Amino acid sequence: MKRIFLIHGDKGGVGKTEAAKRTAAALQETGKQITLIDGDNKNPGLHAAFKSGDADVRCINVMTPAGLDQLFEAIAESPGDVLIDLPARGSDVMARLASGGASEDGFDLSILTEELGAELWIVFVIDQSRAPVVALKDELGSLPNSARWIIVKNHREERSFDLFDQSKVRQELEARGAPIIDMIRLDPAVCDIMENRALNLITARESDSLSMLQKIRAKSALEAWTKEIRKAGILE
Repeated sequence: MKRIFLIHGDKGGVGKTEAAKRTAAALQETGKQITLIDGDNKNPGLHAAFKSGDADVRCINVMTPAGLDQLFEAIAESPGDVLIDLPARGSDVMARLASGGASEDGFDLSILTEELGAELWIVFVIDQSRAPVVALKDELGSLPNSARWIIVKNHREERSFDLFDQSKVRQELEARGAPIIDMIRLDPAVCDIMENRALNLITARESDSLSMLQKIRAKSALEAWTKEIRKAGILE
């Protein structure tokens, strides 16, 4: 069954693209066929990290009607899974993806997944602030009930997730059986080199830009993330 992964988080800087890059690398490492779509035309980090490799990676401005049409075609034509890194204000995009497919700029995820026999996965990234929790609450009430949810705690800062952990949103997610996983902090120096050299966690291992220690840290980050998404069912 084809799976459509939407990497979401609503606000910019929450860690969506990092989660998208790690998930793409983990899936690619297993040999799974996947199409990568970078929906952030202003800061296409996913596209930059994978464009020089073997991955089918595309940059589509999903904030425009033409971009939504391109997204629809890319999902429909992909022979395997599709991973989409949503831009900031991802909730606006999601509202359009669930707006109904009859108008010239309409798009209906429920109908698309039904027609393709596909499964919709929402990978929602949060940090320790309030904004992602509020956005998550809104999205839970507006997206298809058939969607599978995964919540990613981005541990880039050494702070607790009390706002989320003590919220009714978490209780609702647990009632739905949604896994909550952790994205560990990667050495900022490694992140900077990878971003400046357009590397991902796979290509970083062969790069001359990183020291042996930095390559080991990148490898550890990929192994840790692979374990997390396996727990969440992505690598079943």
